[in-house]
Amino acid sequence: MSSTTLDPTESLKHRFSEGKLHHAVLLIGNSISITGNAALGLAREILGMAEENEDHPDLFHLRPSGKARIITVEKTRALIANLNRTSNQGGAKVAIIHEADRMRKEAANAFLKTLEEPPLGTYLLLLTTRPYSLLATIRSRCLQARLQTDGLAETSEDWENWVKNYRSWILGLLDRESLKQDRVSPVFAAYGLTATLLSMIKKQADDEFKAAKEKLSSLDDKERDAFEAGLRKGTRANLLRQLSEATRAIAIECMTAENSRKIAGKLARVIQALEKNIGLLEVNLKDEAAIEDFYLSSLRIWSSQ
Repeated sequence: MSSTTLDPTESLKHRFSEGKLHHAVLLIGNSISITGNAALGLAREILGMAEENEDHPDLFHLRPSGKARIITVEKTRALIANLNRTSNQGGAKVAIIHEADRMRKEAANAFLKTLEEPPLGTYLLLLTTRPYSLLATIRSRCLQARLQTDGLAETSEDWENWVKNYRSWILGLLDRESLKQDRVSPVFAAYGLTATLLSMIKKQADDEFKAAKEKLSSLDDKERDAFEAGLRKGTRANLLRQLSEATRAIAIECMTAENSRKIAGKLARVIQALEKNIGLLEVNLKDEAAIEDFYLSSLRIWSSQ
C-alpha cells in the first residue's frame, strides 16, 4: 500500500470519516510514545471516544512482554479470539498492536490471516519504530503512515551545550599543532562526552517514562517492563540519530577546498563506526561500551594524518 503524506494522523481520520480508511494501518515513528499517541487518537475517532478516554469495550491492545519485549503467539491468538466476537457496543472494533516488529515468527504467521481477512468492522493499527523488522507479507497488507518526530532533543539546552563541546572536540582533533602540544586532554574529553551523552539518554528516557507511567496502570508487570525497555531504546536511537546529523554538520563546516576530500573520508569512517555500534546495541551490547568505543574510534579517525 502507498504511504500517506502531510500530517498523516489527520489524513487517516479524514479517510475514516469518508469511509475510505484501510482496515490495516502501519504507523511508523521514531518512538513508541509517538506511535502510541497517534494510534490512540485514531482509535478515538473510529470508536467515537471522548478525547480524555483511553479505554473502550471494543478497543483491544496487543503488547510485548518482558525485558526481551516479545509478542507471543498465545497473546496473539487471544487477541484474534476477541476480534472474532461480536462488538460490545454494536459498532467497530479496533486492535492496537504495539511494537508490532516484536512479534515472533509464530505470532506473525498466526496474525496474518486476520490481517488478510479481518472480521467485519475491525481496524488493525500496527505500530513500529523498525518497519523492516516486520515480515514483508505484513507490511505489504497495510497502509503505511510515517509520523512526524517530536524533536525533544533538538530544543534541549543540555543537547545544544553538548553539541558545542562535541564540535570543539572535533576541531581540536583536526588541529595538528594543538595535538602535538597535548594528546591527553582529547582522550579525557572523549570520556566526558560519553558520560554526558549517556546521562542525557537516561534523563530523557526517565522523563518520558514518568510522563507515560500514569497511563500504564492497566498493564501487567511484564508488559510494563517491555514498554520501559522499548521506550529507553527509542530514546537512545533518537539521540544517536541526532549525533550522526551533528557529526555531518560539523564535518561540513570544517571542509575547505584543500581538505574536503580528506574530511569527507574521515566523516565516512566515523559514521561507519557509529553505525557499527548502533548495530551492536541492537544485540544488547551495553550502552556504555558501545558509545565509548565510538568516541575512541572517532578520536583515532579525526586525529589521523
